[in-house]
Amino acid sequence: MIRSGINTLARIAVLLTSLVVVGSCGSGAVGTPVVDPTQILIQPVDATLYSGLPTTFTVTGGTGTYIVSSSNQAIIPVSGLQTTGSFTVIPNPVTADTVLNITARDTGATPPVIVTVTVKPGTVSNNITITPTTAACAPAICSGGDAVVSTVISQGGIPLAARGIRFDVVSGDYRFITSPAGAPETTALSILTATDETGTARARIRALSAAPNQTAILQVTDVQTGAFQRTTLFLAQATGSLTGFFTVPESLTFTGDRADRCAIATVAGQVFVFGGTPPYTISNSSPSAFNVAPLVLTASGQSFTVSPNGQCQDATVAITDSAGRTLTVALKNQLGTAAVPTPAALAVSPTTVTLSSCTDVATVFVVGGNGAYSAGSTQAYVMAIASGGSATGTAGSVRIQRTPTTNPNGATTATVSVTDGRTIVPVTVTLTATGVPPATGPCP
Repeated sequence: MIRSGINTLARIAVLLTSLVVVGSCGSGAVGTPVVDPTQILIQPVDATLYSGLPTTFTVTGGTGTYIVSSSNQAIIPVSGLQTTGSFTVIPNPVTADTVLNITARDTGATPPVIVTVTVKPGTVSNNITITPTTAACAPAICSGGDAVVSTVISQGGIPLAARGIRFDVVSGDYRFITSPAGAPETTALSILTATDETGTARARIRALSAAPNQTAILQVTDVQTGAFQRTTLFLAQATGSLTGFFTVPESLTFTGDRADRCAIATVAGQVFVFGGTPPYTISNSSPSAFNVAPLVLTASGQSFTVSPNGQCQDATVAITDSAGRTLTVALKNQLGTAAVPTPAALAVSPTTVTLSSCTDVATVFVVGGNGAYSAGSTQAYVMAIASGGSATGTAGSVRIQRTPTTNPNGATTATVSVTDGRTIVPVTVTLTATGVPPATGPCP
C-alpha cells in the first residue's frame, strides 16, 4: 500500500509539472507563443517606435489571415489584409511623443486585439553637411583630400547632447580618420563619436589617394535608437590636367523594355558637372538619337538631362568649361532583354457583308496582328478603306461601299482582303441589284 501510494503521488507530481509547463508556454512569457485559433496575439505589445525607423510586428492565432490598421494613418500608414504572420511599419515624422493604437483582427469571428504604441520623433535629420577642407574640387572631395561631416541630433527640436553617434562607410573609396590631431593618421570604415552641447556630431573623412571620380554613400546612426540617415558625397580624381573637373556619371546606358526595342523618352538620366571653370557648354553629337537639356550650365554642381528617342545608337556629349577644357560623357541606347510578345491572330468581324444600294456602307472590325491594317478589293466596283489600329492593340475598322463611278451588271459578289502585312483575312461582299440605277449605269 505504501509503495502504491508513493507511485500515485509521483504520477500526480509529474502531471502537475506538465500542467505548469503548458501554462507557462501558453502565457507567452517564455518560448514561442502558442498559436490559438480562439484568440489573436500581436507582439511586441506597448512598443516604442521612432519616426523613420522600421519596426516589425508578429501576429499569431485566429484564422492566420489578418486585417491590420492603425488609429492614426497619418503617422503609421498601415491598413489592409495581411496574409503573413508579420508586418513592418515605418512611422512618419512627429514633433512630439504620439500615442496610437494598432488593431489586428482575423477573417473569422475571433475577437480583435489592440496594442498601444508610442511614436517618438526621429533623432537623425536629413541635414548632413560635408565640408571639404579645400575648394579645389568643391563641392566634391579631392582624391587624397579630407572633409568634415557633421549632423545635428535632436528630438522634437531639442538638441541631444552626449549622444552616441556612429558614422559608417556604406560605399566609396574613403575612410574615417580615427586618430587624434597630431598623432600618426589611422583610418577605419566606421567611427563612434558623441554629440556636443549643441547636439552636433562630427567626423573627419579621408578620400583615398587613388580614388577615381565617383559617388559615395555615408550613413549616420543614432546608437541609442538605431535611427539612421544616408547621404551621398562626390569624390574627384585630383590628378593630371583635369584636376577637379569631372562628371557624375561618366557614361549613361539606356535599355529598351524588350528585345526588339531600344529605350524611348519615358526614361531619362542626369549628369552632374563639377570643377573646372564654369560656365560649361554642352554639345550633343546626335540630337536625333538623344535629347539633351540644358545646353549651358552656369555653376559647378549643376546638371543636364539626357533622354533617348528610341534609336539604337551610341553618341557622346561634350562638356567644355570656360578655360577650354573638355570632358565627354558616353551615351548608349541598347535593345532590352525581355521576350517580344507574340501578337494575337488577325481577326475580322463580320466576314460577310451585303450592299443593297448605292448608299449602303458596311463596316467590319479588325483586331490582332501587328496593328498596321490595310484593305483592298478584288473588284473595281467595291472600295475598302482601313482606319485605326496600332501596335499597342487598339482595334481598327474597314469601311466597305460601292465605287461611285462603277456599277456591276446586276447582282454579284466581290472579295475585300484585310491584312496586317503578314496575314490576310477575306471578307465576302454581296451586291444586290435592287435599289440601284439601271444595271449599265454607275452609282450617283
